Amino acid sequence: MRALVTGAGGFVGQHLVRHLLECGDEVMGVDMRAAPELIDTEYTFRELNVCDGEACARLIGDFKPEVVYHLAAIAFVPEAENNFDRTLSINVGGTNNIVRTCHLLHSGATVLYVSSAEVYGKFEPDKLPLTEEAPLRPANNYSLSKVMGELVLQRYAQDGYVRGVIVRPFNHIGPGQDGRFVASSFAQQLAQIAKGQAEPVLRTGNLEAQRDFSDVRDIVRGYRLVAQKGSGVYNLCSGRAVSIRSMLDMLIQISGLQVRMEKDPSRMRASEIPVMYGSFEKARRELGWQPDHSLESTLTEIYQSCLKKYIR
Repeated sequence: MRALVTGAGGFVGQHLVRHLLECGDEVMGVDMRAAPELIDTEYTFRELNVCDGEACARLIGDFKPEVVYHLAAIAFVPEAENNFDRTLSINVGGTNNIVRTCHLLHSGATVLYVSSAEVYGKFEPDKLPLTEEAPLRPANNYSLSKVMGELVLQRYAQDGYVRGVIVRPFNHIGPGQDGRFVASSFAQQLAQIAKGQAEPVLRTGNLEAQRDFSDVRDIVRGYRLVAQKGSGVYNLCSGRAVSIRSMLDMLIQISGLQVRMEKDPSRMRASEIPVMYGSFEKARRELGWQPDHSLESTLTEIYQSCLKKYIR
């Protein structure tokens, strides 16, 4: 399978490229910059700004992908809140450039659009676990841009020149994730404390929120299955909610450290949803997908990777 991965230099993109290569696919990854972690792999990298429609058309026309995994996006909610114009340009305009090019080429390519569980927004607690049929109620700029991206794909896919599928992953974590995200933030702080580079104080946001966490490697495995055999929209998740406090307690236990916690107002989100988790029943039923990694094993790997980063 000839696969194009946009956002290949990002956290999830790197894991997806590795998985596709392991499955024997021919892979081209594109991003604004190359990922150093992928230098030793057998894949082709090209610099590409998805906001440049002409560049997208040239690259896709030359490579002729059979499947496009469209990951390129601003994915950090506070960043999208602070710069909505740039978010629209990348998350919506960039999506339009990628999908429109495939449509105009009449390529018949499959475009897998990576949306987000954030599109479900605010919901009644009795609606949990969230299924793919839950109404879309975007509650922030990021989720709004993702809903718009879904509509872009649906617009072009209805003519039959491109096959569109959508994934809505819930929170996913793993080694190499940006320290702005909760699991990596805690792991990095603990690693710095363990190496004597910081005081034994953990700065936290809202620890009572409950979220659905999966290992990124399970998520990207789901992406390929959806691209190969899927139809419509798929939630990818663990199917259970874990409090941020419980996850932090697990990380502290893994580290073996004694620390105290301090609330950091900059880490609090105004529109925090108390509890959120999804159902992956459709993915299990139609694709045979389910998560394989335990939360504890994933957190252990995240912490170990952070320890290596802070060795001096």
